[in-house]
Amino acid sequence: MVVAVLLALDAGAVQAQAQGLILRTSPMLEEKISSRQQSEGAVFLGGEQVTARPDMDMQILGQAMIRRPGLSVQANRLDYDQTQDVVQATGQVRVSRDGSLFVGPRLTLQMDSFKGKFEKPDFELYGTGGYGTASEVEFVDDKRAIVRQATYTTCRRIPGPEWLPDWVLKSTQMTIDEEEQRARAENVQLRFQGVPILASPVVSFPLTSGRQSGLLPALVGVDTTSGVLISQPYYMDLAPNRDLTVTTEIMSNRGVAADSEFRYLEPDYRGQVRLNLMPTDKLRQTNRWGLSTQHSGSIETGIDGVGRVGLGLTLNRVSDDNYWRDFSRAGLALKQRLLPSTGVLSWGRGNFSMSAMVQRWQTLQDVSSAITPPYDRAPQITMRYGQWNPEGLDWSVVGDTTRFEADYSRMPNVSAATLASLRNGERSYVQAQVSRPWIRPWGFVTPKIQLHATRYQMDRALDDGATSVNRVLPTFSVDSGLVFERETQWFGRDVVQTLEPRAFYARTPYRQQSQLPVYDSGPADFNLSTIYSENPYVGQDRLVDTDAVTLGVNSRFFDASTGAEMLRVGMAQRIRFASQQVVLPGQAAAASGLSDLLLGAGIRWDDRWAFDSTIQVNSQTDQISRTTLQARYTPSPYRVFNAAYRLNNQLTPSTEMLDVGWQWPLSDLLGRSDRQAESAWTRTAGQGLGPDRWYSVGRLNFSLKENRVVDSLMGLEYDAGCWLGRIALERLQSTVTSATSRLLFQIEFVGLASVGSSPLQALKTNIPRYQFLRDSTVQPSRFQHYE
Repeated sequence: MVVAVLLALDAGAVQAQAQGLILRTSPMLEEKISSRQQSEGAVFLGGEQVTARPDMDMQILGQAMIRRPGLSVQANRLDYDQTQDVVQATGQVRVSRDGSLFVGPRLTLQMDSFKGKFEKPDFELYGTGGYGTASEVEFVDDKRAIVRQATYTTCRRIPGPEWLPDWVLKSTQMTIDEEEQRARAENVQLRFQGVPILASPVVSFPLTSGRQSGLLPALVGVDTTSGVLISQPYYMDLAPNRDLTVTTEIMSNRGVAADSEFRYLEPDYRGQVRLNLMPTDKLRQTNRWGLSTQHSGSIETGIDGVGRVGLGLTLNRVSDDNYWRDFSRAGLALKQRLLPSTGVLSWGRGNFSMSAMVQRWQTLQDVSSAITPPYDRAPQITMRYGQWNPEGLDWSVVGDTTRFEADYSRMPNVSAATLASLRNGERSYVQAQVSRPWIRPWGFVTPKIQLHATRYQMDRALDDGATSVNRVLPTFSVDSGLVFERETQWFGRDVVQTLEPRAFYARTPYRQQSQLPVYDSGPADFNLSTIYSENPYVGQDRLVDTDAVTLGVNSRFFDASTGAEMLRVGMAQRIRFASQQVVLPGQAAAASGLSDLLLGAGIRWDDRWAFDSTIQVNSQTDQISRTTLQARYTPSPYRVFNAAYRLNNQLTPSTEMLDVGWQWPLSDLLGRSDRQAESAWTRTAGQGLGPDRWYSVGRLNFSLKENRVVDSLMGLEYDAGCWLGRIALERLQSTVTSATSRLLFQIEFVGLASVGSSPLQALKTNIPRYQFLRDSTVQPSRFQHYE
């Protein structure tokens, strides 16, 4: 009988799986409780003793409780007037709502409208993790409450009568608006370590990390160029998809400046606009400004054969050549000396695509270190078409025509030879290629043929009197490799090892190209990827004559259980059968024979540490031409140490740099690490390692050749649990002989505001894998505090 029942159940389950189970949604586990659920939801009553007159009143004694969706009221005694829907609660009263908890001796509450008063309660706001006390709380409705004679802090109470919070906000009246997710305090005094540090008639702060309009924390800093900086940002949440931040800055050595940033996000486009204005700069005795915009999106043309057209706009412009040096905190693009402004239209349909681009450059010149401005593209039109794997072939055609223009008038101290080599003009080319890949589990072979056809039309004649030049060059290449694999064991771990030899041959005939202008070409970085390419240069102005084969081999080791790569080693070398004749101006030609030998290795034995290295060895002298060694050690969150060594003997003069960066708790260095406390504290990611901890943070870039520090960032962070302290000193080399330093310091009152100039962005930019001590943006669930 039992067997028959089990077979019947199993048949039913199989049928249900075949048909697919249909699960019904339930509102019981929704994070947000609707107003309809609150008004129509059932009311539950409970206690040790209940005395009731039906439809009139009710008394509940001993562990009394009234609960409905979104609200729980508990007390020693509850008197419920059903005719008025009013509750009188006395003795250890506890009111729990979606975002807050109130505990006190006496409560009068109108249940339906949620109007009432609570005497001398303690309260907790879940969104900020804040606590407080009050003489009285008046509930205006289910979303708003007025807290009188309030104190507020996020410092967790420590058992004992002598405990006092590190910081406390005192207010004669504080309005909590859970609908707007904001609190407004009047007649405010902020005390830190018992000392009043701030007084204000009104202070408003958010209850969540969501976007809200209002004043952001003021920033204070010290800069060797600008002096003392005081910044006051104001944030405007214009719409769910738009916002604006306006920052007023006062610089003791310069004057007053305004910085604004507008961001927008639409279904078809997005972008931002940033504008810096300084009407009068006392240091430079002139007006200063900087503008940076980015826009990307698409436009619906309404034409069936066209459809959508992509649009991208970028504008970067500044008032003068010294802007990048004087305003180090400007937008990232405005810190550079070459500022691009670009407009792009793009369109694609199937395997065909085309684009049109106009690009202009602003070059910030310096008399001591002049740079040659890049050519503007005015315009560039590109078309592409390709197919992959039709009849086993991959083929594509690219056509491009570009107008190149350069302004030589702003180049200081330019030589006559340089001016003579610069020519505005147009370049058009067509590049067609076809390949036939044969790919198998044991290896691959891919022969490929390319044809380059290029035409130059120049405004100024070449040395031979010609104003136009044509060039047609074919290129043939074969890429091939094998994959051998075996299973083995390393230190008790099952490992899969591969051996992957690779051979790449390329052949391009010689054409005289030294008279052609160089618009956008340059040498490609010589590494284990680019060594398997047909042309050692990027761009279309120089097609190098090549008759060479590249031989290399890689070996990789994978964890057999997870497939993660644990070790990778490789080497490669190019063998030229003839000397290279086509070169870029100022570049040396490669002789026939062996190229430099490239060696590389990477180790990631587990998640705690990693090592990467690349070494380039001169085949003629057996000396190291260039090397990069990088190591990272991350044993646990908030513990990271990075080190990099870079040597380049190909530059004149040669460079040898050591770069280290770290974030590490000082308790480890003092032998006071509490791993058990850390484990309990770090159950929620992004909350640090626990209170009462110092962290050392920094980055040092040291020149071993010059025996001096080039760039540096040194700082300390302190986590007190309810407040964070940060201080950092940053020194950046702006020119060969000058540097800019700034002092960054900040106190962050967790759940309230920050005071000072935040070094967080500098730490995040300079220290790989740096973690904020408060980086959790997940709001607490209502089930986390369910009652």
